Amino acid sequence: MFGKAKCKICSQNVRFALRHLRQRHPEILNDKDIVKLRMETVMKRYFILQ
Repeated sequence: MFGKAKCKICSQNVRFALRHLRQRHPEILNDKDIVKLRMETVMKRYFILQ
């Protein structure tokens, strides 16, 4: 679905966005509002698609 992306939080290039959020920024996934969002919305909010 998505190729490489750049994290807006830490400027790191990532291939697996959900794994990156889980490992590097767990506080984001703990937010109850984020859990309700679609993956496309999460990608637009936290990543720059390359």
